[in-house]
Amino acid sequence: MQTLVLIAGYLICGLVGLIGIAVLWQIYDGTIDLSRLISETNGDASMSRFQFLVFTFVISLSLFLVIAAGKNGDGKPSFPDSIPGGVLTLLGISGSSYAVGKAIQFSDPAGIEDRPVSITISPATAAIKYGQSQQFAVDVSRARDSTVKWEITAGAESGAEVDQKGLFSAPGGPKVPAIPHVTVKASLVDFPNVSAVAVVTFIS
Repeated sequence: MQTLVLIAGYLICGLVGLIGIAVLWQIYDGTIDLSRLISETNGDASMSRFQFLVFTFVISLSLFLVIAAGKNGDGKPSFPDSIPGGVLTLLGISGSSYAVGKAIQFSDPAGIEDRPVSITISPATAAIKYGQSQQFAVDVSRARDSTVKWEITAGAESGAEVDQKGLFSAPGGPKVPAIPHVTVKASLVDFPNVSAVAVVTFIS
C-alpha cells in the first residue's frame, strides 16, 4: 500500500509539473496569447486578470512543492493529508482581490466601454524620390487577427507599387501628365471596413 501511495504521489507531482511546463511553453510559442489573457474585451489592460494569473502560478507552484516534499518533509512525493493553510490563504487572497478589482473597475462606465477595432499606419505622410522605397507599418488595436491587406487606392497609374508587407516602391520616373501624390491603404482582412491611409508625395 505504501508503494502504491508513493507511485501515486510521483504521478501527481509529475502531472502538475507537466501541466505547468505545457502552459509556459504555449505562452512562449504564442499559442496562448497573453495580450488577450490579461486584457479586457475592449483591449484595455486588466490588473485584476494579471494579478489572478500570477497568483494562479504561485498557488500551483506552492502545491507542487508541497507534493514534491512529501509527508513530514521526507522527500518522497505524495499528496498531503490536508492542504497547508498557507496555500489556502493564497487562494482566498487571489479570489477576493480579483473580485474587488473587478468591482472597482466596473464602477466606472469607462471600464465596460466596448471600443471598436482600429488601425493606424505610420508614417501617415512620406516624401520620397522616384525609384526609391518606403516601408510602412501598422498598429492594430483590439483585434485578435492583425493580418493586413495593402493596396494603392489613388495614383496607381503612376506605376507605384506596395507589397503585402507594406513596402512601397516608387516608379523610376514621373509619368506624363505627372502624378505627384499616391494614396496607400492598409485594411484588416477580418474587418474590411477598418482601414487607414497614408499619402506619398514624389519629389525630384
